Amino acid sequence: MFVFRMFSLSLSIITTLTSSIGSESESLLTCSKFHFEERVLEKLVRLELKMELFEEKMKLMESSVSSKLERMDEIEKETETLTETMLDKQLQIQTRINESNQEIVDDFKTQSNNKTKLYGEKMDSLLESLSLKSQEFSKAEKERERKMESMKLDSHEEQKRFNKSYDVIVENFKVQSNQTLRELILLQEEDFKEMIEKRETVAFSAYRSSSQRLSAGDIVKFDGVWTNVGNGYEPSTGIFKAPHPGLYHLTDVVMSDNGQILILYLCHNGLRIATSYLNGDGYKTGTFDVVFNLQKGDKVYLESHTSQTIYSDVNRYITFSGYRIT
Repeated sequence: MFVFRMFSLSLSIITTLTSSIGSESESLLTCSKFHFEERVLEKLVRLELKMELFEEKMKLMESSVSSKLERMDEIEKETETLTETMLDKQLQIQTRINESNQEIVDDFKTQSNNKTKLYGEKMDSLLESLSLKSQEFSKAEKERERKMESMKLDSHEEQKRFNKSYDVIVENFKVQSNQTLRELILLQEEDFKEMIEKRETVAFSAYRSSSQRLSAGDIVKFDGVWTNVGNGYEPSTGIFKAPHPGLYHLTDVVMSDNGQILILYLCHNGLRIATSYLNGDGYKTGTFDVVFNLQKGDKVYLESHTSQTIYSDVNRYITFSGYRIT
């Protein structure tokens, strides 16, 4: 088959070459005869070279294919040999596994029979022990019932003695508790009064509806009063006097006269604590906002720095307020 293909290929090449030569010979009618023969000879030489190369390649291919076929035959034989070997080994392994499994089953049966006998003996021993303990328990139960009856009788007698003693204790407790209760009531009344005094509300809010001309050291008098719970504020003096100790929140709103300087001090028992300085064109507003820990009788008020005027009118621009926090 292979030789036939090679022969067909050679014929096709020669036919192609002949047709090519024929066509070229027709075109070379005008050329010299020598030139034509030279070209034909050159082509025949080339064709011969190509055929030799082709034959060498075909020989190499045949040799390669033949060697590969031989190698495939060898591999096929090796595969068959390996398969047979593996089957033999598999049969041997399966045989050993079956024998080992049978040994394990036989050994397990033997051990199971031995353990069953051993467990049977232990169960018989345990049943005998339980029977003996059950008898002992019955005896102990009867003894417990006898002791319970005895304890009930003793308890009944003890209950009678306890009732008598309890009645005496109750009577004594009633007398002592009545006296203690009266003492506790008096003590609670005193504590309640003290608590009420400590929690007594103190709050005030005062204002001034007209200007006041001040000299150095004068106190600003907020002569109008909105609120004065606890009567701590004195509108005639402008001084707040703490009626109870505690934390107090105090605020002041002040206003300078038109274009005038106003310097005021917030004083606590004569000490200047804070300052308000107002200056500039028009009317200026200043504030004090403080929290004091006051003792009973402590005084808080506003004092003038120099001769000046604090402004107010019917619109009540300036105020002095405060209240006890705790």
